[in-house]
Amino acid sequence: MSTSILLGFTLVLVPAILAHQLVPTGCVTIANRRVERYLVSSTDYDVDRRHVEYERDAETWIVTWEGSYYRITHAKLGEDFYESEYYRNGNYLFTWKPKTRITDGGASWIITPTDPGFFQIKNVKFGHCLYTNEMNSWICAYKDCDNSRYEWKISSVKC
Repeated sequence: MSTSILLGFTLVLVPAILAHQLVPTGCVTIANRRVERYLVSSTDYDVDRRHVEYERDAETWIVTWEGSYYRITHAKLGEDFYESEYYRNGNYLFTWKPKTRITDGGASWIITPTDPGFFQIKNVKFGHCLYTNEMNSWICAYKDCDNSRYEWKISSVKC
């Protein structure tokens, strides 16, 4: 293998491996950088899904590495966190109540370090990042991903 090809692979793979190693997995709390409040489950939307929002008191989530992406699951409820196609001031985010897995990318996430301890959480299917507008406790997803409203502190906690 030529040196230039090896160098190219190294320049691509090393940053990706290092970024993956920085993302906390297992039991975590997830807090928005701007509002300093935690991602939590909320009220039922319908029989299959539950809203998410932010609150002062943390709830535990489980971040797992699945192939090329992450899955985020509510620890107590066992419900996967996902972005839906429903849109009103951003795409709706829910947890999925049925015990089947969402496999179309809606529950798959790219978690990218921004500053030490902070991350952007981007949906694989839609390419949108988790966002909060600070005006209510609603969390939604937009494509911009361009300021601290899109940044989240992910902290390891005891399960």
